Amino acid sequence: MLLLGSYPTNLTILFYMENITIPRILCSQCETEINSETKFCTNCGYPENGDEKEKAHFHANKVMKKSQTKDDQKKIKSARKTLYWIAGIFFVSGLFLFFVLKDIPTLIFSAILAAIFLVLAYWSQHKPFAALLSALLLYIMVIALNAIVEPMTIFKGILVKVIILSFLIKGVYSASQNDKD
Repeated sequence: MLLLGSYPTNLTILFYMENITIPRILCSQCETEINSETKFCTNCGYPENGDEKEKAHFHANKVMKKSQTKDDQKKIKSARKTLYWIAGIFFVSGLFLFFVLKDIPTLIFSAILAAIFLVLAYWSQHKPFAALLSALLLYIMVIALNAIVEPMTIFKGILVKVIILSFLIKGVYSASQNDKD
């Protein structure tokens, strides 16, 4: 109870403060609650309390990022298709060498490599960067081992090797960019 001429106690001030409601401010882009004094949303970065130029810049960046993500997804899909092609090439070449040379170890090795590339292609749907990087390193390792065993194989099919490497490198780069977003 307040007496005339007396000052309010801390308990009275606390009682009055509990009844004060502060309106919640939500970000207009992601609907995250933000502080009224902050300029940018802490969740999405939208300049809720910024000027029109900053808001336009935010929207332009968002559109560009979406376009880049679509382009990255196309390159990742292209690299995934390349993994299927590599698997097919290894399997068919293994069959061909088996029928021509009657070489069972080559058939088995080619079938194992084809299976590995099929698994990497499937895995690239879930973890594109790790799968495509693994495929690129495996493909380079196969080329290097073939060159060690038979040095002239480095020049055989060089155009196909360069094309496959370029697709895999583009896929790895796009997957790394996509992971950053």
